[in-house]
Amino acid sequence: MIRVNDLEVLRGHLPPAAVPMVEDWLRRHPVRVKVSRTRASKLGDFRTAHGGRPHRISVNRELNPYAFLVTLVHEMAHYHTFAKHPRHQPHGPEWKAEYRQAMRPYLSPLVFPQDVLNTLQQHLEDAPSSSCTDHRLVRALRRYDPDPKPFLEELRESTIFLFNRKLFVKGPGLRTRYRCRCLNDRRTYLIDRMAEVHVEHPIPTRLA
Repeated sequence: MIRVNDLEVLRGHLPPAAVPMVEDWLRRHPVRVKVSRTRASKLGDFRTAHGGRPHRISVNRELNPYAFLVTLVHEMAHYHTFAKHPRHQPHGPEWKAEYRQAMRPYLSPLVFPQDVLNTLQQHLEDAPSSSCTDHRLVRALRRYDPDPKPFLEELRESTIFLFNRKLFVKGPGLRTRYRCRCLNDRRTYLIDRMAEVHVEHPIPTRLA
């Protein structure tokens, strides 16, 4: 079960009103939660018990409290789905039902700001595999970042930006992505319109 010092770490990443409910859940379920370093490829994950290690959930530490809670509950739902349906689609109907059920206790204006709460309720009607792919929810949660980075969709075409430690030039848009040319390797990549980027000026001479 989760250690007391881990609970203390979690308290600093959650909305205050959610803390008692999260602590109660963790005391009742054999799941270990880790606050993880930033990972560009995911916000959190769930791993089943293996080799004497308990079920594990990790959530990226840089997330604001509301995004952290949404990600944590998303992964809690994976645990419940695995416990009840060992053979299931990763984000199929069983998981969606468990996600709605797991999120229900937190759907309160005491936990989430009203704008996030309204968007989250819509999100739960047919939750995608990642909250990152629900652009309405991403925008609502981003309002509460202490130092928000611009989304790629907010930049003008031909703007130079930094993403995943590489420099790109924003190109034309497709339905959900932009065609961007990488200045490091001269290749073209399709980058999600909701990717958080850092704007760089001017182009370094060695890459021009």
